Order: sequence, then C-alpha cells, then structure tokens
Amino acid sequence: MNTDLLVEHLQQIGWHYTADQIDGLLEDASKNNVPYSDFLITVLSQEIEQKEKLALEKRIKKAKLPYIKSIHDFDFSFQPSIDERRVKEVLSGRYIHNGENILLLGPPGVGKTHLAISMAFEALTQGHQALFITANDFIAECQKAEKQGLIQRIIKRYSRPELFIMDEIGYFAFDELSAHTLFQIISRRYEYGAMIITSNKSYVEWGKIFGDEILATAILDRLIHHSTTFNIKGESYRLKEKKKAGIQPASIRGN
Repeated sequence: MNTDLLVEHLQQIGWHYTADQIDGLLEDASKNNVPYSDFLITVLSQEIEQKEKLALEKRIKKAKLPYIKSIHDFDFSFQPSIDERRVKEVLSGRYIHNGENILLLGPPGVGKTHLAISMAFEALTQGHQALFITANDFIAECQKAEKQGLIQRIIKRYSRPELFIMDEIGYFAFDELSAHTLFQIISRRYEYGAMIITSNKSYVEWGKIFGDEILATAILDRLIHHSTTFNIKGESYRLKEKKKAGIQPASIRGN
C-alpha cells in the first residue's frame, strides 16, 4: 500500500505521531479486520494522547521545577502534623481556579519543597501554566534586571502564569528592590493568580525578611486573605536519613 500521500496530509495537519505510525496501524487494522470506526478511534486517541504528552512536557520545562516529585512519594506517616486530606483537597486544583494561595511553613527539611513541587506538578498535569523560583534566585534576578532596566519584565513574567511558586522565603533577606518587586507581583496576582509559598519563618518574622514591617504586613495581608496554610512540625527528612545510616550531627553526638 502506498501511504506517501496519506503521510504527507497527516503531516500537513500536524498529526506527526500518526504519520510516523500509520504503516503499522494500517497493517494491524487489516490483519485483525478492525472496523473503520474502531480504527478511527484508535488513531484519534493515540494522536490526542501524544499531543497531551508533548504539551505537558512543554509546560514542565517552562515551569522550571528543580526536579519532579509526586505526592505519592511523600511520607505522610513521618510528618503527622500534615493532614493528608487537606493536601488532597489542594491537589484537586480548586485553589487555582479561585485564585487562592497555599502557604507551607516549617523548619528546614520537613518536606515543604517536596509538597510545593508535588502540588505544582499536579497543576501542570491538569493543564495549568506554572512558574517556580527560589527566593534567593528571585532576589538575584531582580538585581540583574534593575541593572539592565528590565524590572518591569520580571513583574510581568511572574504575574502571568496561573500558578506562581516561590520556595525558601526566609533563608535570605530581601533587599528593598526585590521586596517591592515581589509586592507588586503579589498585588497583581491578588484574587486571580494562585501562589504556593514555602518559608522556614513564622509570619511574625517576615518584617525582618523584607526589611520593612509595613511592607511585610501588606504582603501577608494579600497572601493570607484567600489561602490555606500548612504549619509543618517534625523532624527533618535529611536528619532521618543520616540517623538511618548511623550518622549523627555533632550537636546530637555531644548530648
């Protein structure tokens, strides 16, 4: 069977996966005497599945997640302070449609970043656009953009996606520029663009993080107004793995 013209037409309409597979699909259909309607369903289903796969890969790449983690990899038994049912409610994605925020607070190593990435990945699989950055990288981007006269581009970039994830607020102090830039982004996203924020500091300490109590209050006012907060308490996962390996930090060995 000469399928050259068929392949050409499939490529013209952007069905590149089907074009590559058409010889095998036709051979299997002929061999198994597949009805025309079933053959068409198979072709359409495979093409749609491939397009969705490629679209997801594109969204993941644009999101700039540092790695991929699923919620199935999270050990809820190790962190009983986290209500698994509340996490699964977040994974439904309703907070994105409602422009709400997810705030993950707790000491280092308790799984905040894992949860944030898992929630972001689930949003990506649901078809949403997302963008991830650590607070420290954001500060550096703002400083670089200011020198180039491109600070408005930073504001637009992080105001645009349906979901914005900022990780590790609290490890490094914001300077005046980055603090006010983040405030503008949060203000633009307020009540329409969802955010996931992780921090190792309680809210009362955010004034020190941003170097301005009034600005910190304004930021928190907008973040908390429509939000779900997870206060995570417990031992560090990394410390747990060290203990398993028989390695104890100096502060523990001395006690």
